[in-house]
Amino acid sequence: MHSEEFIGVDRQIFLSMSKLLGIADLDYQGGFIDLGDHLVHYLDYGEGPPVLLLHGGGAGSAIWFKQIQVLSKTRRVIAPDHPVFGLSTQDAYKAPFLPNLVSYMVRLFDELGLDRVDVVGLSMGAQAALAMALEDPDRLGKLVVIDSAGLGRAFPLIFKLATVPLFGRLIVRPNRWGQDNYFKTMEVVNSDFTGASAYKQYAYDVTLPDGHGHAMRSSLVAITNILGQKSIFTDEELASISAPTLALWGAEDRVFPLEHGYRLAQLLPNVSMHIIENARHVPFLDHPDAVNDLITGFLNDP
Repeated sequence: MHSEEFIGVDRQIFLSMSKLLGIADLDYQGGFIDLGDHLVHYLDYGEGPPVLLLHGGGAGSAIWFKQIQVLSKTRRVIAPDHPVFGLSTQDAYKAPFLPNLVSYMVRLFDELGLDRVDVVGLSMGAQAALAMALEDPDRLGKLVVIDSAGLGRAFPLIFKLATVPLFGRLIVRPNRWGQDNYFKTMEVVNSDFTGASAYKQYAYDVTLPDGHGHAMRSSLVAITNILGQKSIFTDEELASISAPTLALWGAEDRVFPLEHGYRLAQLLPNVSMHIIENARHVPFLDHPDAVNDLITGFLNDP
């Protein structure tokens, strides 16, 4: 696909996405799949055993630009834009959240023809991967969980307030200052990494489509309330996940605290955990080499 095939805001998103991918010497390769109630855009690179990269509740598939660059040398790498994000349609997640998320994941696997795949997930994407491991464990190979949602009540106040009608519209509307503050205080420690300005532009552009604010507010109502996250894995559920798992956590994560990672590491029967020092919620942005080494070493280990 080329930028001329998109118009308006979608073209703006496509161009900022392509610029971010270009920093990793990646020409755009991707397409769309129709899941019935969602039209989902995805990136698709390389050949070999497949690995699925699942972003969290922001921006879209291109945040994995440095991971795609490395993994696609030996693997087929697929990275979807989840509904509400990137170039996918603005279809909100419904309550109950986790069954809705699992339904999306199963259809995604089916439409992409993924019988068995290794999965790397961040935040909500990691929660989706863990949920899929419970729903259909035979379709998952190895699992890399990065700063996962679903492991405790804790959730940033800004997102909890977004579920309150008085504040919600203000919080989710496009806001460069607010986004930059969130980026510097919640996502990374080093905000001057290679590609930072392109990443911020991409993350801003995906908030511009018509209906995005409404879809975000509706999704957040399904995900959280003023008390915190609604969908939390039980001890029994986590203990039943047998997939070989690597848990990565930013030591200074202010979205989901390190205690959530420790809970995961204590309960999963086949897990190793690595704490990324001097990192927050998205450690692969400002520590790409360290994270890539951990991911590739784990996935390639027999």
